Amino acid sequence: MSTSISTVVCASSRVDRGPPPQPGGAGPTPFAATQGRPGDVAAEQRAYDAALDQFKSGNYSAATSSFQGFTRSYPRSPLAPSAMYWAGNAQYAQKDFRAAIATQRQLLAAFPDSQKVPDALLNIASAQIELGDNGGARKTLEEIVAKYPTSEAAGKARQRLPGR
Repeated sequence: MSTSISTVVCASSRVDRGPPPQPGGAGPTPFAATQGRPGDVAAEQRAYDAALDQFKSGNYSAATSSFQGFTRSYPRSPLAPSAMYWAGNAQYAQKDFRAAIATQRQLLAAFPDSQKVPDALLNIASAQIELGDNGGARKTLEEIVAKYPTSEAAGKARQRLPGR
């Protein structure tokens, strides 16, 4: 079973422009606010958007570098999980499946509560399939269904699992 880049990109139900606003201002503290440097939030958003534009235009090598640079520059940004996720997708698009898996696993380790986790797991399963690791892919798909049963990724995982 081969997975195209469009399938992987579609694994994320939306293109992130950051986390949704929280009522009453609750939620993650922007990186600039924690650093006391006004203007960093705008620079942070521009850096993320530029990397995402590179991905959308098919310049996956540049997108990978830009997203990795973003996570180094803004490690506590609310956009950092999405940057890691898209870096992994860009690596997948370049057929660097091992690197894609490693990047998505970094996301899982660094941001275990991120809304990107189910989609990152789905991307790991896709890369495992490409590498011929069908047993590993099955375990990953089963993990998505077990841990995130109501997620869109779980629905896609169920479709990919034989016998379901």
